[in-house]
Amino acid sequence: MEFTVKRNALLGELNLVQGVIERKSTIPILANILLEAANGSLNITATDLDVSVCCGCPAEVLADGTTSVSARHLFDIVRLLPEDADIHFSLLENDWVKLHFGKAEYKVVALPKENFPSIPEFSGPQLSIPGFMLSALIQRTMFAITQEESRYSLNGALLTILPQEIRMVATDGHRLALVSNSIDIPSVDSESSALIPRKTLVEIQKLIGDQNSVVQYGRDENHLFFTVGSKRIVSRILAGQFPNYEMVIPRENDKSILASTQNFAEAVRRAKVMSDQKLKSIRLSLSPGTLELTASSAEAGEAREVVQVEYDGPSVEIGFNPDYLLDFLSVCGTEKVEISVRDSETQGMLRPSGESSFDYRYVVMPMKF
Repeated sequence: MEFTVKRNALLGELNLVQGVIERKSTIPILANILLEAANGSLNITATDLDVSVCCGCPAEVLADGTTSVSARHLFDIVRLLPEDADIHFSLLENDWVKLHFGKAEYKVVALPKENFPSIPEFSGPQLSIPGFMLSALIQRTMFAITQEESRYSLNGALLTILPQEIRMVATDGHRLALVSNSIDIPSVDSESSALIPRKTLVEIQKLIGDQNSVVQYGRDENHLFFTVGSKRIVSRILAGQFPNYEMVIPRENDKSILASTQNFAEAVRRAKVMSDQKLKSIRLSLSPGTLELTASSAEAGEAREVVQVEYDGPSVEIGFNPDYLLDFLSVCGTEKVEISVRDSETQGMLRPSGESSFDYRYVVMPMKF
């Protein structure tokens, strides 16, 4: 194997695969990436056995070949090189890879390609999903995924594709984020759902980036396949039964408040400073025209904020975790937010107010204050 590649082109691909590399794996090969040089390109593959990323860049290939090298060591070398560097790679007989650029030379330990796990291939029909739409669904739900690894079926987001709608939902048992968008996807004639792991969602966001791309999506019995151009993500489907989230969405919240998203977020952020570190709760007191936010803790003190809102109903008080509110407000996407509540014991629901292409609902369980 022998090839030459541009430093910036290689660094971009190495950046893309870093999130998949296992740092503390008991399987040494998972700390490596697979390098395949052939047909004028360098193909790069990284996997942790659950999520795999396949990408690549143009290269001047002098001799075809395949090997695997440490992802961390290669990344650390390449990122410190001059931006205009041309890096010459060659595979030595003793399973070392030599990197040569200018007057510098490095030798990196390699492992045989036979030790690297095989990546599932997909040959069935794929669906075309606008990249910006899939990215927006992920951004509006991923923060609600549980941090508890033991709650396996909640360690990801549920993606549902229907003939004229795409939907994503995530929950950690304390709050739930549900977002959908109307879209006509050809060849979809029935409902299809899959649980996507959090790590996969992060990699999809990186894959889409800021480009106006189309994501090709496919699935088999155990894996999901996401392709953007020549780059590909393969992910295991999370096992387990996702909860019946429709049961959680409140239907009888009869008190609706309209508030400035920015003003409300700033008030929550300031009141949070004085909230109890263990309880993590602030109180929302609603009265005609105003929403009062209060927080207190024995160690820090007290806070009181008043936000002008559109509301003319009866007074009511309810407690929420301020972090949960801020997670939603940071991705709400509209100038105003609608908050609907019933009483201090019933979950509240927040929704963007105004023009939005997404149907976005965020349900938060109340807290004691």
